[in-house]
Amino acid sequence: MKRTHVAIAGVALLMASTLVSVGANTTPAAAAEDCAGAPWMDPQRPADERADLLVREMTLDEKVSMTHAVSDSGHSRETLPIPRLCIPALRLNNGSNGVGSGGPVQPQTTALPAALGLAASFDPAVARRYGKVTGRETRNVGRNLQEGPDINIARVPLNGRTFEAYGEDPYLAGQIAAGTVQGIQSEGTIGEPKHYLANNQEINRDSIDERIDDRTLRQIYLPAFETAVDKGRAGAVMCAKNKVNGAFSCEQQDLLQGVLKDEWGFDGFVVSDFDSCHDTVRCATGGLDFELPSGTRYGDRLKAAVESGQVSMANLDDHVHRILSTMLRFGLFERSQAPTPIDAARGGADSRAVAEAGTVLLKNQGGVLPLETRQDRSIALIGPASHSVVATGGGSTDVAPLYTVSPLQAITKRVGDSVTVNAADGMGPVDLGPQPALPAYAVTSENAAAGENGWTTRYYDNTTWSGEPVLTRTERWVVNDPTGGIPLSNGEPVPGLHPDGWSIRWSGTFTAPVDGDYTFHLTNRSRARLFLDGATVINNGGGFPGVTRSATVHLTAGTPHAIRVDWSKSGGQAMISLAWTPPPNTPNVEIAEAVAAARKSDVAVLFLANKDTEAIDRPGLSLPGHQDELVEAVAAANPRTVVVLNTGGPVTMPWLDKVAGVLEMWYPGEEAGNAAAAVLFGDTDPSGRLPITFPKQLADTPASTPQQYPGVNGVAQYSEGLNVGYRHYDARDIAPLFPFGYGLSYTTFRLDNLKVTAGRFGAATAHAIVTNTGDRRGSQVVQVYVGGADGSGPIGGGQTAPPRRLEGFAKVSLDPGQSKQVVITLGPRAFAHWDTARDAWVQTAGSYTVEVGTSSRDLPLTASVERGGGTVQ
Repeated sequence: MKRTHVAIAGVALLMASTLVSVGANTTPAAAAEDCAGAPWMDPQRPADERADLLVREMTLDEKVSMTHAVSDSGHSRETLPIPRLCIPALRLNNGSNGVGSGGPVQPQTTALPAALGLAASFDPAVARRYGKVTGRETRNVGRNLQEGPDINIARVPLNGRTFEAYGEDPYLAGQIAAGTVQGIQSEGTIGEPKHYLANNQEINRDSIDERIDDRTLRQIYLPAFETAVDKGRAGAVMCAKNKVNGAFSCEQQDLLQGVLKDEWGFDGFVVSDFDSCHDTVRCATGGLDFELPSGTRYGDRLKAAVESGQVSMANLDDHVHRILSTMLRFGLFERSQAPTPIDAARGGADSRAVAEAGTVLLKNQGGVLPLETRQDRSIALIGPASHSVVATGGGSTDVAPLYTVSPLQAITKRVGDSVTVNAADGMGPVDLGPQPALPAYAVTSENAAAGENGWTTRYYDNTTWSGEPVLTRTERWVVNDPTGGIPLSNGEPVPGLHPDGWSIRWSGTFTAPVDGDYTFHLTNRSRARLFLDGATVINNGGGFPGVTRSATVHLTAGTPHAIRVDWSKSGGQAMISLAWTPPPNTPNVEIAEAVAAARKSDVAVLFLANKDTEAIDRPGLSLPGHQDELVEAVAAANPRTVVVLNTGGPVTMPWLDKVAGVLEMWYPGEEAGNAAAAVLFGDTDPSGRLPITFPKQLADTPASTPQQYPGVNGVAQYSEGLNVGYRHYDARDIAPLFPFGYGLSYTTFRLDNLKVTAGRFGAATAHAIVTNTGDRRGSQVVQVYVGGADGSGPIGGGQTAPPRRLEGFAKVSLDPGQSKQVVITLGPRAFAHWDTARDAWVQTAGSYTVEVGTSSRDLPLTASVERGGGTVQ
């Protein structure tokens, strides 16, 4: 497979609020001069030839060192350079929704929207823009490989990493993945699609055995990776932690060596997920080229296996050749790996554009949106995501933003003095663990004489809460997700603190509103303690991504209690959240304040959220805390209520019939507030479409039995076969809350004149006219679905093929009254299925139905095309 690369000189320094320096491995100048004239240093030679020359010069120890990261935990994502051969360090970075902050350095970078929101754009050009930011800033922080994108299919909406990937459809995921990889690699950074294969749940992810039939593997779980490798020309692929059909993914010879390398012609290298190689010989012979984190199974064990003949030298040479040739293709030998400055304004503009492109308008009753300042003279801004920003989900995708803009900040600035903004919490910020956050109204600060609700918060530049704090202020909640290792205060990093050496103390007076049992929940990653009247109530050592410890105490109404939370960090990542469960008869002051704000406003806008994360699957589809109750109360007080969702996937909406408008903005990145304001006020059309079905209830989802998810006795049966996502709802005739591909616009569209023409080699072309029939500019996503000849037969396990599948789409922006012909090519695979008997893609002879519309459930145009049958590429 021919590859292209971009060699760009000079790489990247890091910006915190301005600039922060991070270390980088560079080839010593003297050593570089010694080998500068070596034939493998000639950039005019092909990368494969240069890699061959290098491998011949390497010792066994040098070869082995190229196949794993350094054992030092501070360098667990990089190799050591080999100065005598001018080989630079391979420096991997966490991802994949922007440049992650969980690696050996904790940089501040552009917080991009979650990948699910990118998929909602239905636009590969937007994906390329997204990828370019990631590729550029990976180099800015002194790294040269981005661990992403994550392109696993959303089989289960409860998966904690649903937000991190591209939804439920393999065709859409493949197109967005290819665009993202192209963008990353255009900046000279190696892209690494992950997790190959079927990392579709976090429960038991290190051991679960996913049992998937061959046809389902080929038609659902492999296509996006194939597209990323073929069309995206990915330089690396990361294998998964789980097993597939009895073998760990990173030891799955049939999938790694057989399908990925031999069949698809992938000539990059395969990287393990952390601690996912379990046997040295099986990994080496199965196709794993590089182990993370630090050579647990490679390193000395791989060297011994080669010396004993269990692994051949040719096998090792192939691993090393793949790594070196990829590094050479991407120009890593020709440029400095030193950090360079991040362009914060450019990244912020890109982040905002992606957030706007992926926003989905789900409901707009009575034209409540866009907001009009001439009639909406007062706006209530309510909810946990109105005053804080859920930039992205948790885990390896954690990004430390250069800055954030909340909806309250952005909308207040936008309307100025012309509109009254009535702000109310409704609920505290959402983080990991139980919700809601312990509310400010129940705590008074040490400045109680001034009537301050909340906590007196002290930040120390040491881990022992000693000496004078660098900052003391009143804060409303004990909720903190550090950025770049530095804790936030009112959304901004606290100056004067080192990323790996600080402590925080929250103190105040807690007064129980009513008599009864109160349960406090402390969720944290670094050690924290909760004190009540000087006694330790919770002592939580923490853990990844956050560990919850709870304690229940009986309290008397009106009795004050000294309350304190101590939290410190001496290394690694950190987060903290203090929540409560009060007695059932406790009045909800937060909801009461929100209702009062809604009653005196012309329109009420609620920003609701959840916080999904790697390593933990969601307990259900409901919004956490009392957010559903909050919507019900606000909507009863103001019929012009709009809900804006910042969620990592589908949520149930028991209040849907009671609100006027709903926007899904996913996790919108650092420019959350500005993007929300632009869509709410109609500066931009909400042009996103759902990349995942929103079910009415959890029982309606495809994998709804314990055997399917989370599995029984360590095995998850993919007995639903091809019926994943909308395919399941169509095959079972189950009405979703909102279907795949769905989304409204501020204007209206009409589709006409569908024509489908057969092409050569089993392909076809669909032509349709789309017209903007409304009175403002807007965007429509024209979607093409194929069903028919191969959709009528059994696929095993009592399942039949689904009625239709997405095989093409095009996003079109039109002025009022404007029409445009859309031409969408349907490749041979659009009419093919995987024939397990022939081990090939086969078109069944017969008539296929081509349906065109604006979602999987809105397909007004239909045509048919005949196929002659036979195998296809």
